[in-house]
Amino acid sequence: MKKIRVSIEYKNNNVTLEALKGKQLKGLLADAGLEASYPCGGVGRCGKCKVRFTEGAPSPNTLDKSFLSEKETAQGVRLLCRCSLETDCKVCIDSAGFAEEDIVAETAKSSFSGKKYDKYGIAVDIGTTTIAAALVGICGDGEKEIIDTASCVNHQRRVGADVISRIAYASGADRDLNRAKLEELRELVINDVSALVEELEMSIDGDVDMIVVTGNTTMLHIFRGLDVESLGKYPYTPVDIDIYETEMFGTQLVMMPGISAFVGADIVSGIYYSDIINKENRKELLLDLGTNGEMAFFDGKNLKVTSTAAGPVFEGGTISCGVASVPGAVCHVDVTGNFENGFFTKVKTIGDKAPIGLCGTGVMEAVSELVRNGITDKSGLLADEFFDEDFALTDDGKVSVSQQDIRNIQLAKGAVNTGLRELVGDDEPDKVYVAGGFGTNLDYDRIRYIRLFPEGFEDKVESIGNSALKGAIKLLDEILLEKKDEALFELNTIRERATELVLANKEDFDDSFVEAMNF
Repeated sequence: MKKIRVSIEYKNNNVTLEALKGKQLKGLLADAGLEASYPCGGVGRCGKCKVRFTEGAPSPNTLDKSFLSEKETAQGVRLLCRCSLETDCKVCIDSAGFAEEDIVAETAKSSFSGKKYDKYGIAVDIGTTTIAAALVGICGDGEKEIIDTASCVNHQRRVGADVISRIAYASGADRDLNRAKLEELRELVINDVSALVEELEMSIDGDVDMIVVTGNTTMLHIFRGLDVESLGKYPYTPVDIDIYETEMFGTQLVMMPGISAFVGADIVSGIYYSDIINKENRKELLLDLGTNGEMAFFDGKNLKVTSTAAGPVFEGGTISCGVASVPGAVCHVDVTGNFENGFFTKVKTIGDKAPIGLCGTGVMEAVSELVRNGITDKSGLLADEFFDEDFALTDDGKVSVSQQDIRNIQLAKGAVNTGLRELVGDDEPDKVYVAGGFGTNLDYDRIRYIRLFPEGFEDKVESIGNSALKGAIKLLDEILLEKKDEALFELNTIRERATELVLANKEDFDDSFVEAMNF
């Protein structure tokens, strides 16, 4: 069979490879050891792995036509995961697709004084997208300090951006293959955590006495090497979500407990940190804005928890120009003007770099601005003049908001809004804690028009950053102060008091969800 030459612009370098005609580009990259990101696991579900052929573009296939505009296909844009090579070609792998190493996780504030401490520990939050860690020093008298923090991308992202993709990757009829793929995922996350531990250990002249780990149920299953297949099918039964103690990375390690397959140790850690269940005269709500949209509400007596399928919108997923929180990602948007004289946009990017796409905060603000200016109506429909060509946010039109982007925002915010209303019921919270990097960077006044929160909630919002990591730090402090038994008892109390609300079992959920999708 005829061989063809493939010239690839990859991470600002040019690589020339040979391939048989009909070879998939995805396979060619893998054979050459060139890593690529497949947000949906490379199954053709998300349309995010775009590449651009400058010469010899293959004919657009069904998926290309489904996810890409006619303008994009005419410019040589194709989907990497399903692209077959037909002739000698040149292809550009957009640098935005490989900017994951620049993703910075929300950690915790640190200000090391240079003091020598009696004991040291490391807290780790294993997120689906990023992993965050903090080094803590503590003295016997209780004096403590966050010495340093570190974060990195979760390299499991190469097989999928969400937990469903990773569960699917390690599930199937071939049990031996499942085990091999699970070990592959486990090795990736173990290496990531090990690198963070080593980086933080360089900040001190001493040994780390304890590591505390938290994260969602899927991430912790993979970290322990537990079978994840049961997490992806009814009745969604975890293998083990109890407190787990072992030795790893040359020291003692404690893994925080979860509540269910969908309400994991990360939200337990957030509840522990925010201390909402110990405020019996107040009604407080904790919302962790992320792919699973986990939330907890304490009504003064009872603790209720749930999760919503918000999807990866809050991290730029399922958005046509979506990117993670990397330098160049549009994070704030202003729209001014009118239909008669035209509209003008002003954007701010992370690191003040040239715009490369929209992160979660950027797309939420952009859609809110479209609604505020009447460019999008209450049902989410773009005005006629922007319906086909999208609404451009940058002068060159490379960063824009499409009708489908708006629909995806509606699905995500509708899920969160409905979950909050179902969880709270007729009660009204005194305080709404919003956790996660998304909540920290968001200007709530600027997203008021998309109705992410039920009416009356927004004025009670307080951003608390990465509550999962902060809860792990709190547990670490207690363990280093010889208060381990009391701390673990409190964590188990949270689990025992929690009642999980399964939204899919609510008879009126669908109607409430459809209503909540409107702006």
